[in-house]
Amino acid sequence: MLLKRRFPLVWLVVLLSTAGCFFEPREAAAPATGTSVPYFDKISSANVWANLEKSLAATHAPGWEDNISQNAFIYIPDTDAETQFPGVFVGWDRAREVAFINNFYNSDVTITAQMVDDDFVIPPDTGTEIEWENVIYDVTVTSNADNSVTRYRGSAIITFRLEGNFWYIYQWRDQQGESDPTTGQLLPTMGVLRGTFASK
Repeated sequence: MLLKRRFPLVWLVVLLSTAGCFFEPREAAAPATGTSVPYFDKISSANVWANLEKSLAATHAPGWEDNISQNAFIYIPDTDAETQFPGVFVGWDRAREVAFINNFYNSDVTITAQMVDDDFVIPPDTGTEIEWENVIYDVTVTSNADNSVTRYRGSAIITFRLEGNFWYIYQWRDQQGESDPTTGQLLPTMGVLRGTFASK
């Protein structure tokens, strides 16, 4: 009688000991694109901006999407980009930015990027919003189809916001194109890059 009562308990112990895999931690699955990118935690504005550089280098759209505001992203072009693509930037929001980055990354390109100059002093994160002024970024895009190279270098004002416990890019405002440090040639901003893909 006692053996019969204990049998269900013994059987449960045996089942749990042989099913250890149900309770062991599992390695996170790679993104759907098959690319795994080691992004920084979004605990600072500096990490978030650095994540865009990682996203560009890997042409990994989820990384870009995950670091812009989940609520209300805004892009404002510089005057030259707005003149070159009239009307394209009206109402540029998170959905437009996500569409742009996916179209851009799917265009078979190789990208090298430096999202801040070496001498840029990163402001400390204070409150729930922080603005970085005169951020100079440098992005070189090589077409894998014809090996053509286009370089985008501009200065921008970037606004970050704290959403919950994490920082995100809330607004990207391009100010102007910057000169190539080597040749002195004036280069376009990423506004031109955005306009090119948005107008396709």
